[in-house]
Parts: sequence; C-alpha cells; structure tokens
Amino acid sequence: MKQLDQNNSHNSYQDDTIDLKDLFALLWKGRNLVILITAVSAIGAYIYSQTLSDYYRSSASLSVAEGNTGSASQNLGGLASLAGINISTVSRKGPMYINTISSRAFLKHLLEVDENILPGLVAAESYDRELKKLVYNSDVYDAVNKKWVGDKPNHLQVYSLYRKLVYVDFHEIRRTMDVNVEHISPVFAYDLLSVIISEADSMLRERDIEISTEAIGFLTDELARTPLLEIKNSINQLILTQLNKQMMAKVSKNYIVNILDPPFIPLRSFKPNRGFIRLVGVVFGLLAGILFILLRYYFTRNTIQQKSEST
Repeated sequence: MKQLDQNNSHNSYQDDTIDLKDLFALLWKGRNLVILITAVSAIGAYIYSQTLSDYYRSSASLSVAEGNTGSASQNLGGLASLAGINISTVSRKGPMYINTISSRAFLKHLLEVDENILPGLVAAESYDRELKKLVYNSDVYDAVNKKWVGDKPNHLQVYSLYRKLVYVDFHEIRRTMDVNVEHISPVFAYDLLSVIISEADSMLRERDIEISTEAIGFLTDELARTPLLEIKNSINQLILTQLNKQMMAKVSKNYIVNILDPPFIPLRSFKPNRGFIRLVGVVFGLLAGILFILLRYYFTRNTIQQKSEST
C-alpha cells in the first residue's frame, strides 16, 4: 500500500514537472501573447516616462574655511570657557553650516530675502525652455500680479518640500561639502543654490560678530572689575582674540566656506531616467507574459486532469 502511494506521488511529481524542451516549445507556441503583453507594458512605461517632469540639479563644492584663533586661544581655553566664549569652533564650522542650511529658521530667512523663492518652490508647474522661465500654477499663484490666489504658504508648510530639493553631503576627512539643489527649472536651481551659499555664510558671519561683540563687552566689564594683573593680561588676550575674530568676519569674503566649484546652470536633466523606466517596462512585460503562459498551461492541465479523474 505504501509502495503504491509512493508510486502515485512520484507519478504526480512527474506530471507537475516540465523539461526545458517542453518549456521552450510552450513559450514559442504562446510567443504572440508574450509579445503583446510586452508591447503593452513597454508602451505604458513610455507614456508614464513622458508624463514625468524633468528635474535639473545644480551643485557646488565647498571647503570649510580654516581660521587661526591664535596662541592665546589655545593657552586660555579654560578661562574662555568661564567667560562663556567658545574658541574652538573651527572643527564645527562644517556641521554648523549644514545645520544652518537645513534649519527652518534659515528657510524663513531665504523667503524673506528673495520673494521669488516661495512661488518657485510651491507653485512651479513646468519650465519653458525657450523663454527660460517658470510656468506657475494659476490656481495657486498669479505670476503677473505676484499675488497668491489663496492663503500665502508659510515656511513651516514649505519646509518638507525644501528638504526634498536641497541637500548637503559633508566629507569630514577632506573638510569639504557638496550642496545640491534639484528643481524643474535649471535657472531656479542655480539661483536658489547661489542664494543659499551666500546667505548661510552671511547669517553665520553676523551671528559670530554679534556673539563676539557681546563677549568683548563682557570682558571689558570684567577687566574693569579685576584688580589682579595676571587676570587682566589674560582678559586682554581674550579681547584681542575676539577683535581678531571680528576682523576676519568683516574682512573675509567667504567666512565659513570657500567655494571650490561654484554653482552652475545644468544643461541636462538629472532625473527621471526615462531609458531605465522604459527598460523596466519591457522586462516587466516579458516576465509577465512568460508567467501568464506558464500559469495558463498549469491551470489548463490541472483542469483536464480533474475532469479525467472525475469521469
């Protein structure tokens, strides 16, 4: 009885298998259907790829500016800490610059600096290559009168979109960073990137000048109160350090970063990769057609076997 069951299961296994010769014969027989499914999938992928908007990427390569805080800063770090002054900021300039660009406060600053940034982020619909201008969604923004149809979006509503289009890669070992902006307009991507680089540097410059000015005021008051000569000399050195910091901030053209490779207007779109999308459509259609032929074969054969067994 067991031997009979084993024979039946072995025969059933043989019935469920198909060798390569039969497989190729089966696929060749249904080649027209495979070609039809592949063609439909390829056409669908082509149409889908054509509906996607071109995105252009403008990028710039920056290096972190090295500053010299002087021997006084190195020797008097403890006293500077007591005075509330951070003199070891060189190693943190890169991350500070990146965090500034990625912050909501910086986006708010950008929207206040340039009124064209907000509609370019929110209301841009397409790009006119001949006129090299953005075409805005008239239901959202009136480009002629420069007025919003509904409520004007604020920086909090735009922030998620901003982070999708703007990103930074920081290379800590080389102390360099790549700032990238993607947009349907190559000109807007270039303009936005240029504004980001200059305004981030300017914002950090003004912040350091403000902090340094407050530090000098604090040190000046402490200098007048301290009778000890050694502490006076130390405070004077710290004041000189802060004055040197202010001088570098006001004189240097690029305070936080040096531009190694400036922003550019891209000539070719960065995405989508239409060729890859179409290739995926062809491969998907081919596999779907083959799978359909195999499934149809097995279902048809099982149906015939069930009918023969029932009779």
